[in-house]
Amino acid sequence: MRAPRTIAPRLALIGDAAHAIHPLSATASISVQGCTVLAQVLVERPDFVDCGDARWLRRYERARIEEVVALQSATHALQRLFQPHSMALAWLRNSRIEPDQRFAGHKRQLVRYALG
Repeated sequence: MRAPRTIAPRLALIGDAAHAIHPLSATASISVQGCTVLAQVLVERPDFVDCGDARWLRRYERARIEEVVALQSATHALQRLFQPHSMALAWLRNSRIEPDQRFAGHKRQLVRYALG
């Protein structure tokens, strides 16, 4: 689940208020990163721009959407892959391909991301 918009005039949603992350991802760093990005956007704001200006807060929203969607998509795909009647898992099992060899690069990237 993801809020359709994470900003409005004088409002910015962060962490679980902005997006739900599947427990499979087991990472809290995405919420911390959201706080960091929002803080950076506010620090970079010129003095004459109101901190609640929706046009300015849109920078935060744009900066976060890609990572949130990527993480949600990856965990959703993993969940679907390992469902009991998954066609993809059956194909993988029947193809005699070692998943660790085939997906080693992706696994390293996921671990690196989860560790922050």
